[in-house]
Amino acid sequence: MKTSITVTLCCLLALVSNYSFAQAKWNSEVPKQIIIVKSTKDYNDALTTAKEAAKRLNKKLDLRGLSPNAKIGLSMSQADCNGTGGSDSKDYPCYEARGDGNATNDDYISIEYSSVYKGLTKGYYIVVAGITDVKSSEADKLLAQVKKVYNDAYGKRTMIWYGDMN
Repeated sequence: MKTSITVTLCCLLALVSNYSFAQAKWNSEVPKQIIIVKSTKDYNDALTTAKEAAKRLNKKLDLRGLSPNAKIGLSMSQADCNGTGGSDSKDYPCYEARGDGNATNDDYISIEYSSVYKGLTKGYYIVVAGITDVKSSEADKLLAQVKKVYNDAYGKRTMIWYGDMN
């Protein structure tokens, strides 16, 4: 009987500690590595590179509905910013960094704006080939794959939001 109570208490303690740990990670920034093909101040240059990179690397091109915006660099459409396009209500212009919210790893080509990423020089359009965990075999593999085609490509550590986007 005493052993059964001890085992039960240990199991409950393990469940509570795992729940607390998971909650501590939610609504925080997590470290990620962003694989950058090119950085440029010119959106059209970034767009040309992104289209070329998608073909040369055989990856999906997803511009995420973003377009250049003089005020903040890139923005979702006015409908998306104002909530009519499925987004929560935001003022226009608005921009959410790739990966914000779920902080998952991904492997596609996009154009992002460097100013929203910690550790990156502000004011650049960046052609991104993927987001991975920092110092992982996945990061090494993706960077090596991209560098075979774009020898100037590099990985940069940044922080991505993991949590509620409201």
